[in-house]
Amino acid sequence: MNSDLILESLECAVILIDQNDCVEQVNIAAETLLCQSRRYLLGKPVRELISDRTVHKSLSECRLHNAKFTLREVELEELDQSSLVDMTLSAVTTQRGVEPSILIEINSINRISRFMKEKNQLERQQSFRLMMRGLAHEIKNPLGGIRGAAQLLDREIKDPSRKELTDILIKEADRLTRLVDRVMGSREQLKPKLLNIHEVLEHVVHLVSVNDGISLNISRFYDPALPEIEVDKEQMIQALLNIVGNAIEAQENSDIVKIGLVTKFERFVTINQVLHRQALKVRVWDEGPGVPVDMKDVIFDPLITGRPEGTGLGLSITQEIIQRHHGAVQLEDFHGKTCFSIYLPYNPQESVTREAKNA
Repeated sequence: MNSDLILESLECAVILIDQNDCVEQVNIAAETLLCQSRRYLLGKPVRELISDRTVHKSLSECRLHNAKFTLREVELEELDQSSLVDMTLSAVTTQRGVEPSILIEINSINRISRFMKEKNQLERQQSFRLMMRGLAHEIKNPLGGIRGAAQLLDREIKDPSRKELTDILIKEADRLTRLVDRVMGSREQLKPKLLNIHEVLEHVVHLVSVNDGISLNISRFYDPALPEIEVDKEQMIQALLNIVGNAIEAQENSDIVKIGLVTKFERFVTINQVLHRQALKVRVWDEGPGVPVDMKDVIFDPLITGRPEGTGLGLSITQEIIQRHHGAVQLEDFHGKTCFSIYLPYNPQESVTREAKNA
């Protein structure tokens, strides 16, 4: 069998680097991984394609000692995002007395890493949510009693100054009841219908634009060819409004609040351990200070917030809404900006298979 045909059939990306550290040969998988055509890649210095210094050092060591190196979890920058990959570097000697070329084999581990992260996150949050709902139910019963007792007292008290105290009790009991209801989550049945996701995004933009106290700069990168998707419009507006609202609050000290909205069509996407043929990706990014490192793994948990005045329920509610649509929402890196990506499957009932069965 033709060796070139075998090379092109490999699922892992293969790049051959010549003695001048320039790309000499690539396969189709490498073109896909690097999001560039072969014509662009050939002859390109490897430093322009892979910025990781450990890789450059390993290239020199590999050539110097005619050895093989394996690098784990290397971050590879692509056109619009970063990928996590494993790399194997091997010295390839073609002629005696000539410096060896370097063969780089690259395997993307994004899918595996995301699968494990999603699995752990889902299990933790489901346990957290059950605990919070149980606690909320226990709090709601005495709250009703407190409100009822305050109403009875209010009827018996004649002194207006004393009535102010019962009014405070009733209002605070109502406020706590609303907070508890938010913790327990929506019990409304989804009312999905086919619509253009850009209609939802533009409605959210209109809602946040009416605030006179901020100067908004919205960058839109919409795919006009996206097919309509079946979602509950009102709940999807709420989910996106929570994310956009957080993006605005994160830039409250900025003269101009900058937000980006991106829509993409993706194929064969794993969402909540299920592989779907087609999915919609909505990306919302901002230029705020970012999410603290110690909060990144728990940011979707209820009552977790980085603001003193926050309730910590916005992102938790967003995640629950998206999950009820068989989707997922993730915190991702986008050129150094804070970015939340929402994945929504088209025809979720027609999923390809469960990842867990193939693991």
